[in-house]
Amino acid sequence: MTIAAHRAALVHFVADPSVVGDEACEYFEDGLLVVEKGRVVAAGTAEKLLPQFPDVPLSEYANSLIAPGFVNTHIHFPQTDVVAAYGADLLEWLEKHTFPAEECFADVGYAEEAAAFFLDSLMAAGTTTALVFATVHRQSAEAFFAEAASRNLRMLAGKVLMDRNAPPALLDDADSAYTDSRALIEKWHGHKRLGYAVTPRFAPTSSSAQLAAAGKLLRECSDLHLHTHLSENRREIEWVKALFPDAAHYLDVYDRHGLLRRRSVFAHGVHLTDGEWRRLAETESSLAHCPMSNAFWAAAYLILVNQKNAACA
Repeated sequence: MTIAAHRAALVHFVADPSVVGDEACEYFEDGLLVVEKGRVVAAGTAEKLLPQFPDVPLSEYANSLIAPGFVNTHIHFPQTDVVAAYGADLLEWLEKHTFPAEECFADVGYAEEAAAFFLDSLMAAGTTTALVFATVHRQSAEAFFAEAASRNLRMLAGKVLMDRNAPPALLDDADSAYTDSRALIEKWHGHKRLGYAVTPRFAPTSSSAQLAAAGKLLRECSDLHLHTHLSENRREIEWVKALFPDAAHYLDVYDRHGLLRRRSVFAHGVHLTDGEWRRLAETESSLAHCPMSNAFWAAAYLILVNQKNAACA
C-alpha cells in the first residue's frame, strides 16, 4: 500500500521558535505519523488518529522518537575525508589538508563516489536538508546534484568560486565562475527539490571582479542563495583587511559586491563588530553557527599555545 502509520513519541515544529517561543513545538508522548505516497497526511496523538485510519498498516516503535529530518546550514561535501585533520589554524589547515583533498574532485568518478558516501552519511545521521559546498570543479557540483536528485532530497549547493590565493588546480576566474554557475543554475535550480547557492569560498580567495560576478548572478535570479564564510579566524580577518583596504570591515567586502540579502548565509561569524551585526540585521542576512568547527579551532589554538609555553619554560 502507499499509506502507512508509524506510532512512537512524536515531536515537530509548527512555527518559528524565535517568534512564538515554546508554542512552536508540539510533542506527543504517544504519537502517530501517517504517510501517504511519501507525504505526511496526519500527525498527532495515536488516541485521536488511530480511529481515523483503521485499515492502515501500523508500525510501532517502543522507546523511540519520531522527528523531522535535521537541517545542516553549512557543510562541505569534499571535506569528508579530512574531518578533524589537525592544523594549527584555519589557513594552515586549508593548505595542508583541504586544498589537496579538493583537487581530487577534478575526477568525475571520484566526485560521484564522494557524493554518494556523503549523502549516505547525512541520511544516517538524520539530516535530510543541507546547504553544501562543492569544489571549484563544475563536475563536483554536477555529481552532488545528480546524487541528491536520485534520492529526492532537499539540498542547496553550488560550485565554489576561487580565482586567487589557492593552488592553481583549484582556480577558476571571474568569467568561468559566472558561466559555470549560470549553467548549473539553469540545469539544477528548482529541479525536483534542489536549489542553487552562489558559493564564493571566502573573500581572500575571490578577486573583486569575481565577487561582482557573484552579485550579478544573485541579481539575475532572485531566489538563489548565497553561501560563503565570514570571520572564522582572526588571522583570516587581518588578511581580508590587507586584501580589501577600502572596506570598513570583513562583511563590508561582501556588501560592496551586492551579496547581502535575505537568502545569504555566512558561515561562522565568530568575531563580528557591532557594525557587522547591524548590517546583517538590516539586510536580513543569516549566520550559520558551526559549533563543531568553532570548538575544533579553539582546541587547536590552545594546543599551539601550550606547546609554545612548554618550549619557553
